[in-house]
Amino acid sequence: MTRVFALVLLVAAAGCGPNTGRGNGPGGNATLMSIEVQPADATIAIDNGNGNAPIAYTAIGHFSDGKMQPLADAVFALDDVGQRIGALAGTTFSASGGAAGTGHVIATSQGKSGMTGVTVTVHTITLGTGVPPDAPGKLPPTATPGALSPVVVYPLDGAVMPQSVAAPDVQFEGTAQMGDLFHVKLVAGGATVEAIVANATGFTWDWMPGPADWSLLTASAGAQPITVTVDHWDAQSGLEGSNPVKVNLAAADVRGAIYYWDLSEGKMQRIDDTGRNLAIPNPPPSPSDGTNHCVACHTISHDGRYLAGELWGGGLSGAVFDLSNPNVIMGNPAPTMAPVNTYNSLFSTFNPDATRLLINDGLSLKLIDPKTGMAVPTTGTPLPADKAAHPAWSPDGSLIAFVNNTDGTWAVDYTTGDLQVIPVGPGDMFGAPQTLVASSTGDPAFKAPSWPTFTPDSMWIGYGAGTNSRGRNSVGMPAMEVVYPGSLFLVGRAGGTPVRLDNACSGQRNCYLPSFSPYDSGGYFWLVFYSVRDYGNAQAGTKGTQRRQMWVTAIDKSKLAAGGDPSSTPYWLPLQDPKTENMSAYWAAPPPLQ
Repeated sequence: MTRVFALVLLVAAAGCGPNTGRGNGPGGNATLMSIEVQPADATIAIDNGNGNAPIAYTAIGHFSDGKMQPLADAVFALDDVGQRIGALAGTTFSASGGAAGTGHVIATSQGKSGMTGVTVTVHTITLGTGVPPDAPGKLPPTATPGALSPVVVYPLDGAVMPQSVAAPDVQFEGTAQMGDLFHVKLVAGGATVEAIVANATGFTWDWMPGPADWSLLTASAGAQPITVTVDHWDAQSGLEGSNPVKVNLAAADVRGAIYYWDLSEGKMQRIDDTGRNLAIPNPPPSPSDGTNHCVACHTISHDGRYLAGELWGGGLSGAVFDLSNPNVIMGNPAPTMAPVNTYNSLFSTFNPDATRLLINDGLSLKLIDPKTGMAVPTTGTPLPADKAAHPAWSPDGSLIAFVNNTDGTWAVDYTTGDLQVIPVGPGDMFGAPQTLVASSTGDPAFKAPSWPTFTPDSMWIGYGAGTNSRGRNSVGMPAMEVVYPGSLFLVGRAGGTPVRLDNACSGQRNCYLPSFSPYDSGGYFWLVFYSVRDYGNAQAGTKGTQRRQMWVTAIDKSKLAAGGDPSSTPYWLPLQDPKTENMSAYWAAPPPLQ
């Protein structure tokens, strides 16, 4: 009996039973209680690419007998932030350098886990032309306000921007002597991007982060804003600090293509991920003179494939271009779907699958086949035929918003009108118009609604309103041009009290012609419009010119049902030319390629 008992003990000690200890390590049957990951709370500080040494981690097991030992079988992983700021190769963490933040390294063994923080900070600095190499050493770590403190005029304080947007041009104003330095700093979490620029010949009082620096900031911000400051330095006054400006980033991917009218050049431009290019380089020439290549009053199909517009002038030939056809870009002239002069049009809108085009011919609405230009018979209530303007088809296809009962002689100019919707049924059937906003009620300053546009879910309608359907009008010469006040509004598809989007216009009445992005991202709808407000300063921007520029405001979806203004402080649409008059932006998906 003694020998049998001894054999049982020997088998148990050899580990043939359940694994309740540390495997083959010392300590016998002690149980793993917890895991400590070392080194604890390490930091990698990357300064202009230097200091990016990897960190080797060890998992230390704490056992029930009070002893500790490394766990050779531990498996290491990173949490979401850790994956954003770096990567693991076995037990070694390396920072990417493309993002800053604090993540966690997690070690797991025998059903237990432990973790520790890892912080990555990233700092870059750029010296502008003519800035001496020792300039960073001249700047004190902090700046105090003073008589020479600059004022940051762009970006706008409190603006909401999607993470996918291009970098803003930081513009500022102030007083400086030649050779004075400006210290531009953008901070997002643990990322700091700095530049020192000099006041020299041709200086435009601005600095724009490069793509890598801007990507670093957007990847590092998390839920925190990007803080922008600009300090002034000279040998006598030292460093004097500016007002901080905070830009809020939404976790949104908002791209697509924006088609707009470059009024200064008389051409239609497209902004997308490739940059700014002519949407249609060689439109058909006017048969009357052979030199007029104008395409205007455009709209884009919901899938981004087709562009419809008018040729050569208001109310002349309509045309549809297939943007997926390479000949639209390369052909001279660019081909149209139907022969020119098949139909006349001012404004137009596609149904969701682009099989129908509703056109505004004079003051009437007509339905045509966009591929042939031929009229399509309709059923139900006849379409409005004498006072209509600015049709917009909802993304779900169930409604058409437009302005009715206008008092003008054509759909471009009017001073009163009613915002209405037309129900759409199968078989090209249309219902009776229903009024959402009547010009006979409400503030007389907004009796001319214009340019309705639907949110991507078709539940809300944005529109402009003022004393005229235009934003401005010429009365014979530019010096006598009339600028009409205008604001943006939002109303439910079933009606209700319209909400004025004062945040988008910064409390001013200088916003016009809205168009919703097809992208519902980051908890926001995104609305592009044009404004004559100042963009930045007079050197790099448009200050003092009242030049039309395109802006984007984020519409907070969580505030829509509660009422109140859901819009945000806007941002200037990157890649447009601030030296030209830009308007009539239409936001769509990128065109498919053949």
